[in-house]
Amino acid sequence: MGTANTPYDDVFRTLLNDCSGLIIPVINEVFGENYTGKEDIIFSPNEHYINQQDGHEAERITDTCFKIIGTKTKKYHLECQSSADNSMLIRFFEYDTQIALDEGVIQGNVLRVTLPHSAVLYLRSGSTTPNQLKTEIITPGGSISYEIQVMKSQQYTLGEIFKKGFYS
Repeated sequence: MGTANTPYDDVFRTLLNDCSGLIIPVINEVFGENYTGKEDIIFSPNEHYINQQDGHEAERITDTCFKIIGTKTKKYHLECQSSADNSMLIRFFEYDTQIALDEGVIQGNVLRVTLPHSAVLYLRSGSTTPNQLKTEIITPGGSISYEIQVMKSQQYTLGEIFKKGFYS
């Protein structure tokens, strides 16, 4: 699976980097947080390199990954999609595990990684657009799952967009 930037990716990335305060209302909405806007936002690199079985590296570019530092520090990964497609779950798994590995810590014989809080913003959606994405990881010791939140821009009226502070 190759990587390809779209104009949506570039605009989304530029918007969040140049107007980072717009991230807070979206995070509050999607994840039920209560950030005030006074927290520090620290962006992480968007480029990640995945080692492939043939020895080559594949570059993956996330739309945005950042930490919000408030009373707690949390890492977030957001993607902007024009519409839903079947590759989203695979891409999120690749991105999220690579983001986790970037800050992974080895203590003795244990690698400790923390997956980011992840969400996708769909610019267009329909009746088949999911309300949530989910990845289940089955291990010899049991299974775990994590959810990727979904935000559908078409579900918000212009009044709600201004009221919630998505655009100010």
